[in-house]
Amino acid sequence: MAYDKNNIFFKIIHKEVPSEIIIEGKYFIVIKDIKPKASVHVLVIPKGEYTDYGDFIERASSEEIFDFNKGIQLAIEKLQLKKGGYRLISNCGDFGEQEVPHMHVHVLGNG
Repeated sequence: MAYDKNNIFFKIIHKEVPSEIIIEGKYFIVIKDIKPKASVHVLVIPKGEYTDYGDFIERASSEEIFDFNKGIQLAIEKLQLKKGGYRLISNCGDFGEQEVPHMHVHVLGNG
């Protein structure tokens, strides 16, 4: 799948569309989900143009991959999800019900 710059996450990363930013790093951004499925529901999004997890792992630099994963951990810590637990979800393609064609991970918890 080719990357489409018209997706909402591209626009959020480039500050073309407002969003509630929780954390921003060199290679990632963490935002609140606009349709939460839990009391805490954020999205960790790499800033690079990657369509899904496979694309991210194949093409991202080691530094991007490390920083993105560190961003997930920072979100878990900031939102105090360690004690109660959390879920990490990355949907891919039609079967995976991916709605936005930009790699991202949902972090859900009860805070």
